[in-house]
Amino acid sequence: MRTWIQLLLVLLILLTVGGNLAVAVVQVRDMANRSACTNNLHQLSIAISCYTDAFKGRFPPAAETNPDLPLEKRLSWMVVVMPYVEANSIYGKLDHKKSWDAEENRFAALFLFRTFQCPSFPEQIPDSTFAPTHYVGIAGIGTDAIELPLTDKRAGFWGTERQLTMDDVKGRSDSLLVLAETSQAHSAWTAAGMPTTRGLESNGTPYLGVGGQFGGNHRRLVNTAFADGSIRSIEQSINPKVWEAMSTLPRIEKEE
Repeated sequence: MRTWIQLLLVLLILLTVGGNLAVAVVQVRDMANRSACTNNLHQLSIAISCYTDAFKGRFPPAAETNPDLPLEKRLSWMVVVMPYVEANSIYGKLDHKKSWDAEENRFAALFLFRTFQCPSFPEQIPDSTFAPTHYVGIAGIGTDAIELPLTDKRAGFWGTERQLTMDDVKGRSDSLLVLAETSQAHSAWTAAGMPTTRGLESNGTPYLGVGGQFGGNHRRLVNTAFADGSIRSIEQSINPKVWEAMSTLPRIEKEE
């Protein structure tokens, strides 16, 4: 009897240690993935900053300027800042007069660019063979936010009818959202519009978390980038009104 009890105790100890080890491995993997994710956002923020410096204080637009194409056919802001991300030959090989899904440009839409991918993105059936991005620009509030004029109270950082300057975000650069990760990735990173830039849908699914418009890749947190270049992990339980305030240009009014 004593032998059986001893064996059971040994098995219990091994199971406990093994369980703790498995939990530790998962936690370490999560931390590593979150670090890689924030580094990706840091690289994108640097690219945006380099573009802004090169264009004398003007931030990049949400899409390449091309009056001959509708917004959803234009090349995205990610293509615009591509020369500043890292050394590569993709930008120079694109035909910038044609749509992102034109035959001449499809090669880029199929290219899985690791800097644009969150390593914790949940496994799911892709909606196409194109390579999406897991980091999207925040255009403001509403499905039409990307096309709003600078004076509209719902306008955010990214737009096609507006292109912000450093003066436009003065005093708000540390609280104005530029990028947020998402588990709702669609189409290609080269495509302008919804695949790469989004407005908050107040009547849609929750803003943050699993199944939400943003976040859903990391437990409890969503990684973001702000106009001052800072990268922050924000609790998915944040007040929706605060998330809306950070997504728009007007200053946040302090509560009395």
